[in-house]
Parts: sequence; C-alpha cells; structure tokens
Amino acid sequence: MGQYYQPPPPGYGPQPYGMVPPEAESIKSMMNIAGILALLLGILFLLAGIFLMLFVAIFIGIFPLIMGVIDIIIYMNCKQVNQMVDARQYEQAKSKTLIWMIMGFILGGLLIGIIILIAYLKFDALINATRAQAYAPAPQAYGPAPPPQAQQRLCLGCGQQIPLNFNNCPHCGRQAQPSGPPQQAGARMCLGCGQQIQASYHVCPHCGKQMG
Repeated sequence: MGQYYQPPPPGYGPQPYGMVPPEAESIKSMMNIAGILALLLGILFLLAGIFLMLFVAIFIGIFPLIMGVIDIIIYMNCKQVNQMVDARQYEQAKSKTLIWMIMGFILGGLLIGIIILIAYLKFDALINATRAQAYAPAPQAYGPAPPPQAQQRLCLGCGQQIPLNFNNCPHCGRQAQPSGPPQQAGARMCLGCGQQIQASYHVCPHCGKQMG
C-alpha cells in the first residue's frame, strides 16, 4: 500500500518570522559583501605570499600569507554571522561581528573592516525591534456579537412561551393579550386573568382561578 504524505507537526523546522526585519536583511547584505571581498583578498594575499617566498625572500612573503589566512577566516566567519542572524541569535552574532571587525581593521584590510563596522552598527536597531515585537500584546480576535434574544411571554391559552411581539399563539392559535410589565422574581402569571401573583399562591387573588 502506498504511504500518504503527512504534513509536519506545528513548530517543526524553522518558523516564519511573519516579516523579515529590514535590519536583518541589511546586516546579511553587508556581511556577504565583506565576506566576498575577504575571500578575494585572501586568495590574492596567499598567492602574493607564496610568490614572494619563492622568488624574493621567505621572510618577505610571511606577512602576505598571514593576511591571506586572516581574510579566509573572516570570510568563513561572515557566513557564520549570517547563519546566526537567520537563527535569530542576534546577541551572539553581534559579539562575533565585533571580533572580526577588529581583525578586519588590523589584518584583513581597511575596506573589509569598514563594511563589517556598518553591519555591526545595525545590530542595536535589530535587537531593539525584535524585543519590541516580543513584548507587544497579541491581537485579540473578536467574533460577531450574538444576536439579541427576543423577549418571551406566556400564552394564556396553553401556557407556552411565545415571543412578545406575536399577536397569536403559534401553538393553540389564541389571540395574545397585551403584554404587561416584566415578570418579577418569585412571581408567576395567572392563566385566567394574566395578572402576576406570588409563585407560592395556589389560588389567584384576582380571579379565583386554581393555580395547582
């Protein structure tokens, strides 16, 4: 027998944000640019270092090799920062960005350091926006108001409840009497004269009808 596809349970896998924060997209773009530049410069520095070590002097090629290795590491960490942003680990991503921003200024290249600095400065706005959304009250759904219930009264012919605006009883056909004042608690209506009497009375004091 073939197996039917069953959708994953709620909460399985990455959950949608609803709307990706623009600060997160901006940070990821900056880190992508910095990572690509770091990769290109890293390859150039490595090639230059190897060339200098082979054809000029070993100690002259050491520094370009070190810068090339640092740039390659910066490239890898830019990708990790973007993965943290996708996972909404903004505090950890901010700390990691600070470390590699400093390394970029020192050994990775001034342009790379400036781009990572721009991304770093955007983290505060991203974190504040995320916190504001987390503490915002959830919208409450209000359904339509229930329709008002029609007022009822007793038919003097059969004793059934009928709507107050009915002129004839739909159960026995008797013409309804004009409605009196609302029935009070602890009272009932006499089926003989329609007057309100105490619920404990067995005989109507107005018309003498036995109430049972």
